[in-house]
Amino acid sequence: MSFLDAVERTSLSQFMQNTNWTIPVIQSVHIMALALVFTSAAVVDMRLLGVTDRDQPLQRMTARFLPSVGWGVLTLLMTGLLLMVAEPKRALLNPYFQIKMAAVVAVCILTWMLAKAVHRHPDRWTRPDMRGRAKLIGGASLALWALIVVAGRWIAYGP
Repeated sequence: MSFLDAVERTSLSQFMQNTNWTIPVIQSVHIMALALVFTSAAVVDMRLLGVTDRDQPLQRMTARFLPSVGWGVLTLLMTGLLLMVAEPKRALLNPYFQIKMAAVVAVCILTWMLAKAVHRHPDRWTRPDMRGRAKLIGGASLALWALIVVAGRWIAYGP
């Protein structure tokens, strides 16, 4: 708690708490970045699930959309850090925030592993024996992103 109190007393935290426009602007950028990330990841996940773009090589899809995921996640981390500095107790002590962060770590690891695997063995993903694995990865990714969105929204209503 003393660490959180110290963060809350920093000049940056005080500025954001006492200036009406900073938190809404940061939250807006955070939400737009989330939309970019979720949409880009969902395109790849739908391809993994075999729902869309079956004629497109997975390597082409990941090369096209995963950079947007990377840049979007970087933006989410920066804006999220600013939001935590503004209200450290509200964020760090909230169980929904903790769930959200665990899901973010999990989906980032999953996405990184997928990108690495597709880059290393692009032809592997067209084999019939890989369909089940591809669907599992795509479904898990979509579920984690949905959990991130829901948990992020519930932060406002947590303890």
